[in-house]
Amino acid sequence: MAREIKETAKTNLLLTNHQKIMKIFSKNKPRNLWQESPAWGTTRLATVLLTALSVQLSTAATSEKVVLFESNTTAKKGFESATTSLFQKKVTGKVLDADGNPIPGANIIAKGSSASTQTDFNGNFTIEVPDNVTKLIISFIGMEQQEVTIGKSPITVILKETGQSLDEVVVVGYGTMKKSKITGSVSKLDNKVLETGVRSNPASALAGTIPGLRVQQASGRPGAVASIVLRGGTGYTGGGSPLVMVDGFLRASFSEINPDDIASIEVLKDASATSIYGARAAGGVILITTKKGKAGVSNITVNTKLGINTLNIPFEFLNAQDYLYWSRKAIETSGSYDPSRLSQLNSTGPFGTGNLYKDGSGNILDGNKTSNAVWSPMFRSPINEELLSQGWQSMIDPVRTNAAGAYDPNGTNKEIIFKDFNYKDYALRPQGITKDLNVSMTGGNDKGSYYAGIGSYNEEGLPINTFYKRMTFVLNGDYKIKSWLTSTSGLNFATAKWRDAQTNSEGNYLTRSLGAPPTMRGTNANGDLLVGRDYQDGNPLVNDDKFIRKNQTDKFTMSQAFKADILENLSFTTKANWFYDEGFYESFNKDFLQSPNNYNRTRSSAASFGRTFSQTYNGTLNFNTDFLGKHHVDAMIGTEYYDTYSNSLSASGSGAPSDDFMDLGFTSSDKDKRFIDTGHSTERILSFFSRITYDYDDKYLLTLTGRRDGYSKLLNNRWGNFPGVSVGWNMHKENFLSDSKIINTLKLRASYGQIGNLAGIGPYSLQGSYGGGKYDGINGFQLNGLPFPDLLWERSETYEFGLDTRLFNRLDLGLAYYDKRIKDKISSFSLPATSGLTSITTNLGSMQSKGLEAELNYNAIKTTNFSLNFNANAAYNTNKILKLPSNGLENNRIGGSQVYDKDGNLIWVGGLQEGQDPNVAYAYVAEGIIRTQAELDTYALTIRDLIGAKVLVHPSVFNEMTPAQKALHFPIALGDVKWKDVNGDGVINSYDREYMGRTVPTVTGGFGINAKWKGFSFSSRFDYALGHVQYDGPRTWFLSNAQGTFNTTQDVKDTWTPENPNAKYPTYYWADQLFKNNTFRTSSMFYNKADYLSFREISLSYSLPADLLTKVKIEGVKFTLTGQNLGYLSKSTLFTPEATDQGINVTGGYPLPRTVVFGVQIIL
Repeated sequence: MAREIKETAKTNLLLTNHQKIMKIFSKNKPRNLWQESPAWGTTRLATVLLTALSVQLSTAATSEKVVLFESNTTAKKGFESATTSLFQKKVTGKVLDADGNPIPGANIIAKGSSASTQTDFNGNFTIEVPDNVTKLIISFIGMEQQEVTIGKSPITVILKETGQSLDEVVVVGYGTMKKSKITGSVSKLDNKVLETGVRSNPASALAGTIPGLRVQQASGRPGAVASIVLRGGTGYTGGGSPLVMVDGFLRASFSEINPDDIASIEVLKDASATSIYGARAAGGVILITTKKGKAGVSNITVNTKLGINTLNIPFEFLNAQDYLYWSRKAIETSGSYDPSRLSQLNSTGPFGTGNLYKDGSGNILDGNKTSNAVWSPMFRSPINEELLSQGWQSMIDPVRTNAAGAYDPNGTNKEIIFKDFNYKDYALRPQGITKDLNVSMTGGNDKGSYYAGIGSYNEEGLPINTFYKRMTFVLNGDYKIKSWLTSTSGLNFATAKWRDAQTNSEGNYLTRSLGAPPTMRGTNANGDLLVGRDYQDGNPLVNDDKFIRKNQTDKFTMSQAFKADILENLSFTTKANWFYDEGFYESFNKDFLQSPNNYNRTRSSAASFGRTFSQTYNGTLNFNTDFLGKHHVDAMIGTEYYDTYSNSLSASGSGAPSDDFMDLGFTSSDKDKRFIDTGHSTERILSFFSRITYDYDDKYLLTLTGRRDGYSKLLNNRWGNFPGVSVGWNMHKENFLSDSKIINTLKLRASYGQIGNLAGIGPYSLQGSYGGGKYDGINGFQLNGLPFPDLLWERSETYEFGLDTRLFNRLDLGLAYYDKRIKDKISSFSLPATSGLTSITTNLGSMQSKGLEAELNYNAIKTTNFSLNFNANAAYNTNKILKLPSNGLENNRIGGSQVYDKDGNLIWVGGLQEGQDPNVAYAYVAEGIIRTQAELDTYALTIRDLIGAKVLVHPSVFNEMTPAQKALHFPIALGDVKWKDVNGDGVINSYDREYMGRTVPTVTGGFGINAKWKGFSFSSRFDYALGHVQYDGPRTWFLSNAQGTFNTTQDVKDTWTPENPNAKYPTYYWADQLFKNNTFRTSSMFYNKADYLSFREISLSYSLPADLLTKVKIEGVKFTLTGQNLGYLSKSTLFTPEATDQGINVTGGYPLPRTVVFGVQIIL
């Protein structure tokens, strides 16, 4: 085609689209060519000629005309597009949320064009778009995307939160679904929870946010991962963690996952939702989706947080003076029954007066060279009284002694000098600092998008020289290679290093270390620190630089996916994921002072290296169609191959020539000085799966899922089938509810499904195993495990009924009831000693877990400048054993013990028994304290079953005994515990224990209050647990003066004495666990209701107004102040009510620190 240009005298040329020719306008008739010509669609010739350069037009000139020829059809399209796009129009507008508040940072994209922008902090935007663009696409994280028609400016757009709409897209197994069409049980975390606080991993953010998900934060150790159990777990005692998937692929745990890189977290709870994952989803599934790029203006976000951590210690220990008083009085009291104990009074030790300051020659002794100079208590004398001018103190001995310092009731109360030493000052930092810095970049266009983030996390532990450091990098991108082919790629790298407390285990650190005697001298005459009793329970600073520890893990993930749109409603997706996880651990002990004058010079060295490489490949074919008007089907079928290979190497040695040679190669090659081991294992799973969803008019919903897994762990029964079915009814779409002003949405749903479980089974466990070792230098092998090729899949069947509704367009409510039955339970079965083995893994019965869940979200106030929201959830759960292998015993019990019931009959409790809850605790009942002689006279019982202690009898019985008999008994006395004789037989023994309660909570949940006012935002998060008990083992240990030398708490001042007959606790005896066992015995005295309300997080933030930032080209600045783990409202007396340990916690632990966080977010 040619377009002619007719020429006359000197002219300006214009091309009219309407007439398809270039008309000539004479200069003799001047006109404003910038205005529209009378001919429709007029364009200046200069523009046309410039366009010709880009759209490849050919030209030819004659005396009368210029002819333009199109080179090809592509040029024609380019010409039309280019000429049209040269006309721009300006569109302005504002984006608000449902409350009328401006939304800063919302993406504005001109549909069919590359033009895009973002709203400022007041929600305003201005965008220039080509003249032919008629629609804008507006989107924001957490909001429904909207498409609006361009009309008269300015445009006002109101975005709804995705959580307020059933059209919200939710991630499910191998895909996404609209919330309105989900018929299973799926919960989604509010991402705002991840924005506040400092976290080494995202597990703690789930506490109290998902109904039925119990998050137990029992340790405050840097880098610790919270324990997570869904709906009572899968184990008899409530264990069994959910499967963690990141971007659709398996991740072993939450460790080293950066919360700042997370876009969403969904939890699949019922079997119809989790059966798509088959063999590994018995404990539920947690789906983590990392952030992706979006088309629009690129931006850079900087998030930086500074956390200040302080230790929450529930125990108030005695100072040196009180410690001496109560320890020496306890020895005196104990000595009235066992005179041998009185020798402790003038011994060398933390409360004895046999310690020395100088030797016989007048030389000051060094406590690192002799145990006589470790502790400070001494009777005052001319030799040592000079210490009083050096910060030492004095007191009058509460016990009478003779001139030699031995106990003498007729002696005198001498003056004792001592030094007050606080281990806390040496074992702990006054505060720990956490630094969390994240920088991310995101952007894209209609062809592709990207997200890149780098993060640095550094947390100081409160025990000295402990830390956890993590570095992460993530890069996610997608690109539209062809109109029908899209590529999605992901890279994720995380490295972590840490150092834990070295001189004592985490469980003992805050009891044994902080409970160490406060009478240590601390330093010698030269000012050098003293080690104390020994390196474990003494001063940790003395040897800290002697223990070299290097711990590091590296995790690298790479994924690649391609999606091909075969037809309009048919697509194929293939994905590959490679996960590389390695850990390196190295330790070396230099020569260190093990105890006074006792150096450990073994110079032991150890190192281990483990590597796991996992690869997953899957392909899915997706089809969706509408037919007969209102019928819709969405179908997916796929297959997956999973392969993981692990190898490890460990070695240890000792005898390095000096502290400068830490490598294993320098250790001694002598016999039995070096040890080395290697390990290899492989697991494989081949799977086939499908999901079909059907709905009629979006009212009646049906979802069918199925998976078939073949697992290499099993032998004769490798293949398992796991079906699921769920139905739903969107009642609000029925005519009788469609016009309701009260009910906005109402969905009823029901589901059934099966899932498998092989947790606890090693790759080769069922094949049997042999173990090797050396005895007297000779290698040998023995059978460690019996083969069991016929082990079956453990299967969970779950029935669920649920309701989801929205009322008054403000109140969202969800209810669910579930009944889970676990069959062919895999467990360990004890074998007789004659077998030569301890146990075998087998299918061991069935159990039931059932419960109710409720979830509520209420938008109480919604105005232009102010909004107020309440959210809450609650879950009730109980477990019961249904069936055990028949063994001829009552209830086919396994383990357990006998107690008397209310009728005085012996019954079996504890262990595993049919019809019983396995999570129960039984203990002796302390009915009070024998306070008066009248009470003692009538308490004629015999008390037995004391661990390592003698039998207690009434004084009248004791007095009639022979000396030989008395050596095996103690008389009951005033201040002793009054134990309950359940069956009235006059004897207290293990049969006299009663039910204390459940050891795991019956009810869990959480709630929050959120508010916004202009630029201010307030959020709060609380979680709770009800219906369980907790045993305060540390307090028992302190008040029983266990092991005889450790400090105790202020509670000792409320123990029975003749002067304090109404005390809360019984008489304080020295080393009671080997004496009368008043407090060390597991009893109701130290069982407490562990119900708690946790003040998990309270946060206040402020966003600077946009008009302050426009001049410096910053899109947003937000300041945040957050209080994290602020405390508990609870009757628990332990460091945390969250630690249950099946009802017994005898060692203490590492409490969660209280944290104050200062945060700044900058968006460029």
